[in-house]
Amino acid sequence: MAKKMFVDMNNRDYDAILDMCHPKAFEFASRDQLKTVFKSAFEGNEEFSLDVPKVIPDYKISKLYKEEGLEYVFVTYDMTMKMTFHKEEFDEEGKEMMKNIMKMQEMDVEFTSNKSMSVNMKDRITILLKGKGTDNKWVMVNYDANSPLVYNVLSANVLETAKTFKQDLMLERKKESQN
Repeated sequence: MAKKMFVDMNNRDYDAILDMCHPKAFEFASRDQLKTVFKSAFEGNEEFSLDVPKVIPDYKISKLYKEEGLEYVFVTYDMTMKMTFHKEEFDEEGKEMMKNIMKMQEMDVEFTSNKSMSVNMKDRITILLKGKGTDNKWVMVNYDANSPLVYNVLSANVLETAKTFKQDLMLERKKESQN
């Protein structure tokens, strides 16, 4: 399923991606609304466009976690993209501010022009899970500790495990950078 997720993203097969989304996501936005969001992200809009390389990143799958009628794994990967702003340009001060804002969201940024930047996102996590709430079908949720959607979709136990898993990833990355 992890490989399928990346293949579907590379093919911009939004319906297939939506088929893999946790059913609770559709309680917050309709399928059509979510499809529009995906299309806008991958194909751009008036404000900006993203160029996400069509590659399958090196990814790792965690051990299988099990709890009361639920199974889940964490898929971790690094992701790169190019972001181009259509209505905005950044001077040196603006670039530094944007770099700092993006760094707080765990994204390393390098400006390639006053309107474009390369973005490197380390240790992205997608949770694949299956249980009663998913009709026993494997589904995905992108883990973002700052997203209210994640807190509405996942149980407290899964959130706690995800938080610890993310912290361990960050600690390992720090140790690697010091060696």
